[in-house]
Amino acid sequence: MGTKIQDKVFFGIASLVLLATAGWVVIFEQPKLAALSKPPSVSKSSGQYVPVGVDAPQVRTMTWAPPGSQTRGAEWVYDVFTPPEIYYNVANKEFTVTPPMVGLPPPPPPPPPFGVELMQVKPDVFRLQLVGYVGNEKDYRGTFENAVTGDTLLARSGKKIPDLGLTVLSFEVKRNRIESTTSMPIYDTVATAVVVDDKTGEKVTLTNKSRFVTGTPFAVIKATDSDKLFEQKAGTSFDVGDAHYTIRAITVEPASVEISKEAPDLKVAEIKTLLITAPAPPVQTSVKPVAPLKSTAPVTPSVSP
Repeated sequence: MGTKIQDKVFFGIASLVLLATAGWVVIFEQPKLAALSKPPSVSKSSGQYVPVGVDAPQVRTMTWAPPGSQTRGAEWVYDVFTPPEIYYNVANKEFTVTPPMVGLPPPPPPPPPFGVELMQVKPDVFRLQLVGYVGNEKDYRGTFENAVTGDTLLARSGKKIPDLGLTVLSFEVKRNRIESTTSMPIYDTVATAVVVDDKTGEKVTLTNKSRFVTGTPFAVIKATDSDKLFEQKAGTSFDVGDAHYTIRAITVEPASVEISKEAPDLKVAEIKTLLITAPAPPVQTSVKPVAPLKSTAPVTPSVSP
């Protein structure tokens, strides 16, 4: 019973406090609330409102300096966005890198192909070669080879060869004695022929011991984009498409040719030394040896009596 009376007393006190607070707000804060509810007064003398822009803040820009090389080498460059590609060389057990390509110009395009290649360098052999002889001491005849056609013919002194424009002036076979201090004398049989050019009168001495070479080699040149061959001597020229080639020099040992190229897309003549392109080596296939078959029959030991 006493608890209910006490609760009522507390409730009445709280109600009085709430009413006092509301009265204070009505009496003392009402003017302020009324002022806030009114729209702001604008002076008529100031005219219409003109918004004023605000300047954007100044932004300071900075350019990064290119990265420097590391102490390990000039190619060791570490950039933020393009780090170097690092490789490990197993042979020397070292790391290698490739520099970043940022800011570098693209590599130049590869040069156009030269257009021709050297296939062979041949010595310019004389058009008639003495390769042997037949007969006996009273009737020797020489065995000659037509170097142009590859045909073989027999001829003695006074024989004319109209296909080659040559005449055999003389032919002889001699046995030359070669002295030796360690053994019996050795005899070497040599056949010799003297031929003359019917037009120029030039005389050439041939022997069966070696081929006669005029001393002016010629080069066999092949066009890269076709199977067309050109047999040229030094100082001669030929054309492949729009390109004009001139043989400047030919070397037999080692086989090479110095050649110049002129073309519409070249400002100056391109000079190059061509070597014979070595063919690709054959593929080596490893063959596993087969072990010989072993006999499964028992071996009976031999017993001597």
